[in-house]
Amino acid sequence: MKLDKGLKIALIILLIILISIISFVGLYIQEKKSMVNMVEDYKLGMDLTGSRSVTIAVDNSNKTVYYDKEGKEVKEETEDGTKEEVPVNSQEILTKDNYLKTKEIIEKRLNELKVSEYSIRQDAKTGKLTILIPEDSTTDLALQYIYTAGKFTVVDEENNVLFDNSNIESVKVAYSTTQEGTIVFLNIQFKEDSIDKLKEVTNAHLKTTDEEGKDNSKKITLKIDDSELTSISFEEQITNGVLSLSVGDATTNSETINTYLKEASNIAILLDNGNFPITYTLEQNRYVLSDITTRTLVIAGLTSGIVFLVLSILLSIIYKKKGILVGIANIGYVAVLLIIIRYTNVILTTEGFFGIAISMILSYVFSIYLLKEIKETEKEQINVRKAYNKTIIAMLLILVPALVVGITLCFTNWMPIYSFGEIIFWGILTMFIYHTVLTRTLLIYSTEK
Repeated sequence: MKLDKGLKIALIILLIILISIISFVGLYIQEKKSMVNMVEDYKLGMDLTGSRSVTIAVDNSNKTVYYDKEGKEVKEETEDGTKEEVPVNSQEILTKDNYLKTKEIIEKRLNELKVSEYSIRQDAKTGKLTILIPEDSTTDLALQYIYTAGKFTVVDEENNVLFDNSNIESVKVAYSTTQEGTIVFLNIQFKEDSIDKLKEVTNAHLKTTDEEGKDNSKKITLKIDDSELTSISFEEQITNGVLSLSVGDATTNSETINTYLKEASNIAILLDNGNFPITYTLEQNRYVLSDITTRTLVIAGLTSGIVFLVLSILLSIIYKKKGILVGIANIGYVAVLLIIIRYTNVILTTEGFFGIAISMILSYVFSIYLLKEIKETEKEQINVRKAYNKTIIAMLLILVPALVVGITLCFTNWMPIYSFGEIIFWGILTMFIYHTVLTRTLLIYSTEK
């Protein structure tokens, strides 16, 4: 049984109302004695939520170096040894190139940590860096990668350095499943010119036992920034240049596995991007409050909504029934766009809100073009489908250049412009699809007999 056209119109309007309620109000369910919104939250930029400002400066302090009686550097002071105070950073390494390299390493680390937005300023003369990152649940973890040097060393039992960061080609996280459970590995791939040395080192540190069966193996120690990571000996010689370290024990617990994977990934991020050529120290760590308050955002949103509603009412006054339907459709368009922004991980900035406003204006202009075209074609007895096609052709001169601009801005690294470009892209793409599927259908049912 075919539905009456009036009923079809009513169903489409009910669908638009439902989408609008979900988008503007939310979809709540009860969870643990509280109501939880099932709709994804907006991801807001630093200019709206506030940020963490971290300043790190070149370490100008001295450190005490101990030597034994033969002049060899040792960990602790000896009775017949000597000591001296030396700068943490020698003057030879305090160069512009090393300052820039440190900045590049921090950027790589933040990118691998998938920090959504950040900015870095550097004083070219002193090397001082000021970094702004979003204030959220991952902020404290990201801070560790901002001022941790990431110096990797492998030393023998006499504290001789066998390998360092310069020997590493790449670091990957892997896992394998055994009868006991899942084991997480950190695979360190050594450079080609270090493979032979790795063979020698592992061969010299194979596991051995004494006559009583006790382990008397020589071990190597892996360190990051002089903090011991692990001490190991080997079952067999490593010939493929890959040093595999197990992170934790075999387990079947998913939470524990995720913890091990995260720990391994964090180490990989440090080692895979090299170490700072200069030692830095934390100078400042403070929260920067956003100049834009929640109240300001609410007022801006309500003002935009009221303006858009007034414009929709004007359409209904001028174009009667068709204007009412198009006005309702436009409200649905905004609702759909806001849902898409949430689920495509667009980061909303102040500029992003301008992108939403421009998308709303373009949709309104599209509606006026369409209603005018329908009014003109009614005299010529041309149906809504042809009027819609003519409108699309006319609007292409506006929408296509805007779409190209939006796509181009999506390739920028500056978050405010990137946010604006993403929203313009989704706004225009949504407009084409939404108006073709819903607005066009509404007008067809309301005009054609």
